[in-house]
Amino acid sequence: MTLRWRQSDRARLLNRGASTVEEQQAWIETREREGDQNFMISYRGQPVGMIALHDISHRHRHAVMGRFLIGEAEAVSGTAVAYESELLVCDYAYDALKMHKLHGDVLATNEAMLRWRKYLGWSKDGVLRDHYVFDGQYATAIMFSLMEEEYRRRCRPRLLGLVSAASASR
Repeated sequence: MTLRWRQSDRARLLNRGASTVEEQQAWIETREREGDQNFMISYRGQPVGMIALHDISHRHRHAVMGRFLIGEAEAVSGTAVAYESELLVCDYAYDALKMHKLHGDVLATNEAMLRWRKYLGWSKDGVLRDHYVFDGQYATAIMFSLMEEEYRRRCRPRLLGLVSAASASR
């Protein structure tokens, strides 16, 4: 299922991954042995997406929040699933894992995610020129971070508002 999602058009702006189920399974197992925390997003008992905390540093109290993909967009259209997923993972990172900062990068061509990060109050930390290779071409990424205090003050209230609005409209 995750391989199908990763190979879908919706995932075209994520890092390329495995090309077989066996490769995908081996990659997940390797990353989890290295301490990554991969989460399945479910809606009404059905898997609809994924999100992860990876490259977790307990010493420096930061982690990358990434691998965020709603793989079954039709099943969750008009719901708060994406908002709630980010809210739950951030709460977990800051409350349970005691992280000080979440960070990650977004491809410069992923305009929707760039707007999303900006709206939620993530800070643009820099530009990684020609950082990835996609389809044989170099791609630039934008680095973002979110400190715990920024999450509590700006991001979390916005996510809660989005969850509330989406729930009220259903």
